[in-house]
Amino acid sequence: MSRRRPAAVLWTGCIVLALLASATAGHAGLGDALKKKVGDKATQKAGEAVDKAVDKPATPAPATTAPASGEAGAAKPAATGQPAAGAGDKVSTVSTKFDFVPGDSVIFLDDFTQDDLGEFPARWRLTQGNFEVAEMDGERWLRGVSEDGWVQLKLPVMTALPEFWTPEFDIWTVEPNSNAFTVRGLNKDSEWIWEASFPLNQDLAFRTGSIRSATPFEGNVAGRHHMMFMGRGTAVKAYVDRQRLASVPEVSDANGAAVKFDIRFWASTKPMITNVRFAEGCRPAKDMLAEGKLVTHGILFASGSDVVLPESAPVLRQVSAYLVANPAVKLKITGHTDNVGTPASNLDLSKRRAAAVAGVLTEQFGIAADRFTADGKGDTRAVASNAKPEGRAMNRRVEFVKL
Repeated sequence: MSRRRPAAVLWTGCIVLALLASATAGHAGLGDALKKKVGDKATQKAGEAVDKAVDKPATPAPATTAPASGEAGAAKPAATGQPAAGAGDKVSTVSTKFDFVPGDSVIFLDDFTQDDLGEFPARWRLTQGNFEVAEMDGERWLRGVSEDGWVQLKLPVMTALPEFWTPEFDIWTVEPNSNAFTVRGLNKDSEWIWEASFPLNQDLAFRTGSIRSATPFEGNVAGRHHMMFMGRGTAVKAYVDRQRLASVPEVSDANGAAVKFDIRFWASTKPMITNVRFAEGCRPAKDMLAEGKLVTHGILFASGSDVVLPESAPVLRQVSAYLVANPAVKLKITGHTDNVGTPASNLDLSKRRAAAVAGVLTEQFGIAADRFTADGKGDTRAVASNAKPEGRAMNRRVEFVKL
């Protein structure tokens, strides 16, 4: 079954440079000087609202043929700051500045459904503070319950990150929330190489070495959003929803190479994350198509339907550009699912989604319909074990093969 990624998905572009105060040693972050006073009435009121929302009895998630996992390739409710899926947005009209494509080899995946409520999650490492697994409207989250805290993903030990890599996750926060989340790339000695904070007032702030940037986010910073990072060699980009908010062609090498990540929760209003995904890849689509086959996890659909979501634009733009540059090429598009749901429903949905992808390329990107053949294989062509979330994530995919 095609995977479900709740929340909004989200190297050129205008970055508004701003000199930010240098962080102090230890756990200092980009916006420490802007931290709101702990204990003020607004903070207390917001914290009480979070407790009420999160700690109320959980409402079971509605039945659906899509699995409740947290990755690309499936459905997601609307996030604050961008239109809901199906609100009329066309894939072809998404800004070319939004070029995030999720990696295709999943290394880490966690939506906290395997952890007990109130406990610290098993696949994470605590560095500082206090955290717990919470539930809101039938969905699991990792919630920071102390003023300040750091956690790390328990990734395999690496001497360096892959050449291409993509960490991403959903966030949820309420005002006051300035500097609620800081994500850092760390070397083997846990020294930071780069870091990004959101929201820093209305901005996403990024720094590496002497480079500083603060780029405004268009929309309400409170609520639910999707944060994404994409590494390509020495370059790093950062996104929130469909907005690219940092693009650094070369991060500092003063402390060596990043080999892991950590996340800081810094707000009294109990910010939360969920649907955490870290993957290797992916190579540019044009390179894989030139070799004859593109396997992608970057085409997203509305839950249980064949509606292609706007966040699929980066992949489909690349496929379209390749076909325009190579007018003799024809493609077979094949949809694949994991084994969640019945084989019959998986097969039917995979076929409809492959046809929908062909339809978008024809109707929105102007590629002739006779250059595509669409098919679906359901859950019959697994490329990884369905016994683990990471394997199911890799099985939910769309493939393009040159005919």
